[in-house]
This record gives sequence, structure tokens and C-alpha cells, in this order.
Amino acid sequence: MNLDNDDKLDFGDLPPAVDQLLQQGVASHFTDPAAAEEFFRQAIALDPTALPAYRCLFKHHNRKRQFEAAFATCTQWLAEAARQAGIAPQWQAWQSAPRPALAALKGYAFIQLRRGNQGDAAAALDVLLRLDPEDGVGGSVVAALLPEPTALV
Repeated sequence: MNLDNDDKLDFGDLPPAVDQLLQQGVASHFTDPAAAEEFFRQAIALDPTALPAYRCLFKHHNRKRQFEAAFATCTQWLAEAARQAGIAPQWQAWQSAPRPALAALKGYAFIQLRRGNQGDAAAALDVLLRLDPEDGVGGSVVAALLPEPTALV
């Protein structure tokens, strides 16, 4: 598959082979989901440090309503983002975190909501919103999906 530069997404500074696999995965997501998943998995296998590859696979699983697979991918994404940032692997212990780790935490909160784990999602969002008060990664969008607490009667 050959993509024009106008059709390419900017995944940042990645090895060209990894970028090409991600571009192919995105391009085939709707027309050939199995191929898209394979492209994303190949990108991770080629470079396990490529955070955009985890994000792509996570989003792919979520769109396919494969929430357990999305959760598994997200936990890998979160662990790799924390490792690269040199912070604790447990997000509950974070006192600060760079944007890539915060983006993975946002994904974690979102997929926990999709899986029906509202308490864990809310806890992750509390950390995210505390560490990202300017809402740079958009945690408020996920927080808005939390159900309103029921009023005591």
C-alpha cells in the first residue's frame, strides 16, 4: 500500500518502517480490520518502544468493541510510557508524568469505563486531572462520560 504524503498521519519521530506499518494499519482499518491489526502488531514487534503503535492498536480494538483486548494493549502502553518516563509503573503513585504517559492514562480510564469499571476509571481520572490541570490530553472528555452520582433520597 502506497500512501500520499497528504494521506499520512503524523505519528512523530518513529523509524520509517514503524511509521509505514502504522500508516498501512490506519489506511486499512475500515476495509480490512484483520490486516490493520496485524500492521499494528508488527509495528509493536518491530519497535516495542513506539508508543503510537500501542495507541493505534488500542483504538483499533476499542472501535471493534474488543474491550478486553483493548485493555490488555492499554496496560502495555501504560507500562511502556511509564518506563520511558522513568516513573513508577503504578499510575496511582505518580506525582508527575509527561504527556505520553498521561495520554496512556487517559486511554486506561476510558477503557475501564467501557469495561464497566467506573471506580477504577474515576481513580485514574482523578490522577490524570490532578497531573494535567490544563487538560492538555483531554481527560475532561472521558470524565464527562462518568455517570452522575446518585442523589441520596
